[in-house]
Amino acid sequence: MKWNFPRWCLNPWLHTCLIFLLPILLAAALQPLITSYSVEQRFNRDLNEIALTFVNGLDGFEQNNVEQAFAELSFTCNADDIALLNSPSLSPAIVRFIQLELANGVQCSNIGPAVNYQFDHTRSLLIDSQQVDIATTVAANERTRSIGYIFHLGVHRLVVLTNSSVYNEILSNLCDDCYQLDIYYQGLSPLQRGAEILEQSSAFIEDSRYINVLDITLTLKAGDVLYWREFSRIGVMLFVAALIVAFLAVIFYWNWQSARVSLGMLIQKGISRKEFIPFYQPIIDCRSGEVVGQEMLVRWRRFDGVLVQPNQFIPYAEDSGLILPITDLILERVYQDLPQLKGWVSVNIVAQHLESGLLSQWFSSHPDPRTKRISFELTERKPITQFELALAEMKAVTPLCHDFKLDDFGTGFGGFSYLQRLGINSIKIDKMFIDTIGTQDLKGAVLDAIIAFGRESQMDMVAEGVETQEQADYLAAKGVYQHQGYFYSRPLAFEDLLRFYQKLPFGK
Repeated sequence: MKWNFPRWCLNPWLHTCLIFLLPILLAAALQPLITSYSVEQRFNRDLNEIALTFVNGLDGFEQNNVEQAFAELSFTCNADDIALLNSPSLSPAIVRFIQLELANGVQCSNIGPAVNYQFDHTRSLLIDSQQVDIATTVAANERTRSIGYIFHLGVHRLVVLTNSSVYNEILSNLCDDCYQLDIYYQGLSPLQRGAEILEQSSAFIEDSRYINVLDITLTLKAGDVLYWREFSRIGVMLFVAALIVAFLAVIFYWNWQSARVSLGMLIQKGISRKEFIPFYQPIIDCRSGEVVGQEMLVRWRRFDGVLVQPNQFIPYAEDSGLILPITDLILERVYQDLPQLKGWVSVNIVAQHLESGLLSQWFSSHPDPRTKRISFELTERKPITQFELALAEMKAVTPLCHDFKLDDFGTGFGGFSYLQRLGINSIKIDKMFIDTIGTQDLKGAVLDAIIAFGRESQMDMVAEGVETQEQADYLAAKGVYQHQGYFYSRPLAFEDLLRFYQKLPFGK
């Protein structure tokens, strides 16, 4: 059946709203997916950065500052030693306090007097051939526990207690209140930094990194805060992108709409000025070289002499229904040319011609025996939706015309169904299949099948797009004798067609 949409469905302003909303709705649909991907990527990136910070923090301190301590400390805990301990080189932000413990029991720190501390677990680690003892402080819970490093400087010791707020600050800089970090040195008590409470009702992500050189496992956790912040960030980006796409789509649509309206007005003016004219491409019997007919191809020669190519107006004319008045106009021109044309002349029609009853109306107004030489080629670009009307129209017109042919057979909607349901007994083999002759194209087998079907069904066959002697010979050997194509002639204006006749052996 044919769909008849309400007029409001065709309103361009409705189309504009839909076009504008579509990118926004698509962005909204994609936002959760893109957010999940973005959260995962950011989480992994931040975890790698945290792991790198741990490695660089201890390794850099050990390599640079301990060597400097050997060189500059007097190991007497005098004022110079305390000043050196308090210097940025030995007390960077990562250090909460650093304490020099001499073999004789004297102790001093970067804040002056000795600091009392208590470790609950200790283990040794070899870093770049330097023995370092790593320990965790006695604490009420994982969040208040700190890490200490003990560097052995000969018979003396340098004790460094890390500043837990530094790691909290690192996590906050990456994403405030987004992360919770569990730090676990093998054999030591665990530590926890970052957000104290991590909401995980909407999202939860967790992953670990093991740092071999420190024998430490870092486990990073994230939840709702990270997800919703990424959700908001991605949402803003998608919304801005969607707005840009929406505005561009609306601009494109109105430019296209304006072009269609302009083209429609130009076609209507062309119809009123009778600018649409027939060109004819001869159809030759390859056995005799005689013209047995011709296909009429509509051309649009504007009032300024410009010849508009068919692909620039035929699709729009078919979609808009303007093909009907164009056909009515062109049939009048063909009717005037018929007395001087050889054989039959075929006119291209679409499903709308049959469904509208245009052809039977035209024949009713032209009761002339000459019209028996007019043939119609049904193209398959658009499907027939009202078969009953089309079949009734064909039954009314068939006794009045030469015949109906199925154009571009095998390339469109109807194919074998049209032949069976509409009773068509003449086909035109499309150029797409003719081009396979002499090649290894798989469609060559389709060509042979079409020809075999045509012979078996006693179909009248016309080969379109014949351009070489090889193609002509191949088709003739297969029993297809009616040829149309540039090998014989291009489409010609009426006057040029008459001159073409005169050049043929049977023209005089």
